[in-house]
Amino acid sequence: LLGENHPRFWELTRHYANLLRAVGDYERTEAIERAAVDHLREQRGEQDLDYLSAATGLASDLWGLARYVEALKLTERIFTTYRDLLGEQDSYTLNARNNMAVSLRLLGRYAESLEIDRETMEARRLLQKGHDALFSEVSYAIGQRLLGRYRNAELIQAKNVREYRIVMGPDNPQTLRAEHNLALCHYSSGDRERAGKLFTRVLERGERVMGETHPWTLMFAAGQSCFAREQGDIDRAQEIDEFVVARYEAMLPEGHPFIAGVRANHALMLQSVGEGDQAHAVMEQSLAAMITAVGAEHPWTLGCAINATALRNLIGDPKSAAALGQSIVTQATEVLGRAHPLTLSARFALAADLRSLGDHQQAEIVDQEANSDLATTPGNLHTLSARSGNRPYWDFEPQAT
Repeated sequence: LLGENHPRFWELTRHYANLLRAVGDYERTEAIERAAVDHLREQRGEQDLDYLSAATGLASDLWGLARYVEALKLTERIFTTYRDLLGEQDSYTLNARNNMAVSLRLLGRYAESLEIDRETMEARRLLQKGHDALFSEVSYAIGQRLLGRYRNAELIQAKNVREYRIVMGPDNPQTLRAEHNLALCHYSSGDRERAGKLFTRVLERGERVMGETHPWTLMFAAGQSCFAREQGDIDRAQEIDEFVVARYEAMLPEGHPFIAGVRANHALMLQSVGEGDQAHAVMEQSLAAMITAVGAEHPWTLGCAINATALRNLIGDPKSAAALGQSIVTQATEVLGRAHPLTLSARFALAADLRSLGDHQQAEIVDQEANSDLATTPGNLHTLSARSGNRPYWDFEPQAT
């Protein structure tokens, strides 16, 4: 009707892809965006603004399909082109910089991502008001939280949520995403009451505004399920957990890390209801799938492995648990640092497995060193609980893409 040379054609194509992306149909959106990228590159070149817009959409599809390395390379090229065309401080350039940070965060490169988010946030605070600056603040707060800087993350996110409610409205999806991150900040720091209320409100509004199968609503539901399980509300947790697993399995291709992650959460649910052998089998499958999807040193893989050590111990294999635990501690220390909450969780878990093996002397050394580091760094809910003799565990947290 319009023809591909009509000025509105590529805009309409972009809107259609956005609608498909909103229901998690990343394979179809990738096909649409890739066709647009290939055509526009050939006809207009890589410095054309429509080409760059289509390429940005393609990067979002690659995030959704968990092709994070490819997404990083593409977002780096988009950023460089925008910077050369429009300058460092242009809104499009800053958007592209934010997208580079998202790619790095999905790859588990949290420190690099945080530095880019910090630079982008500071530039936007100086130059812009409104949604773009608020979006950068959410990204920065997420990065702070993933690095275990919970108090900083909580302060930034709380202020950001207040401003989002004014600028975008309380039911805007971006406001809900910001509130979800605030709930995770509360949860990580051990403020269960505020976390629980906010998890519930965000999920209820997400289901009403976006529908229960929207990718972001599923992200909210995963957080609600983990919280309910931790609080002992097993019936509620199990109901949400089973729905989340089923929807991700229907929406995403097999082998996707989100499927491996929510299955790992499901294994914790099975453990909670006394199905230890089945929980162990599901967790081992999830760990293997996560290694294949994102590699052995990704924080998601290390988290799955921490849970796998607990279940190996539970079924009577502390030797295998301790061997895996030592490997996790080594890798987590290299990737995240010795005092990161995930590393501390691995160290406390290793101490528990060493005790099960009867090596109480080495277990005490590991435990004391971990407690010493915990005393000088903000722990999260699980690492702090280790002081009371509870074994730390890890919850998979789907990311907004």
